Amino acid sequence: MKGLMLSSFYTSKKSLYTNLVIGIIASILFAFINPYMCCFLPMVFLISPVTDNIKHEKDSKWMYYISTLPTGRSLYVKGYYAYFGILILAGLILGSIVSLIFTQSFKVMLVTALIGIGAAGVYTIIFPLTFKFGPENSNVIMIAVAIIMLLIYFVFYFGIILPNIIKSDFSYTAAAEIPSTFIGAGIFGVFGLISIVGSYLLSLNVFKKQDL
Repeated sequence: MKGLMLSSFYTSKKSLYTNLVIGIIASILFAFINPYMCCFLPMVFLISPVTDNIKHEKDSKWMYYISTLPTGRSLYVKGYYAYFGILILAGLILGSIVSLIFTQSFKVMLVTALIGIGAAGVYTIIFPLTFKFGPENSNVIMIAVAIIMLLIYFVFYFGIILPNIIKSDFSYTAAAEIPSTFIGAGIFGVFGLISIVGSYLLSLNVFKKQDL
């Protein structure tokens, strides 16, 4: 699995570094505009290039070789999710540090971390969809998943977080002190973790049955 992860890294190395820089800049910028998005943005930017690897690997026939190995298919999926998890963790750490530095609030950092986990978790549905409908449709799938992720995020944000921000006179630090903010972010974070597990199990099932 280490080899699969390294392969994924070197395949997406250039775009990964570019997105890392963009993610850092976006995180710092939103630390002043909306610190609750400090983790959300770098995590999404970092994980975006991952699905392109699947497209490249099918074109190079690597997926066909993997399918001939006894545990190749399950190991292939595990490798992608492990790599995905590392990128999520990197974005989480980066966004949390930026949030803590600029807001000086541990509670704001926790809220922004939970929101980031929730959004990244929803994004993982891109994997079973890509395995199901094929890497050649990855661009359409990515756009569709991004829209779904944003819709879920905005429903959560405008339904729970924004009312508390308004109630706190647009103080994100004060809004983080309101219990419903933390509870709502926690529910969203747990939903994201459940989405990751569900997506992983679905990807295993879909890819094992895929006719390569």
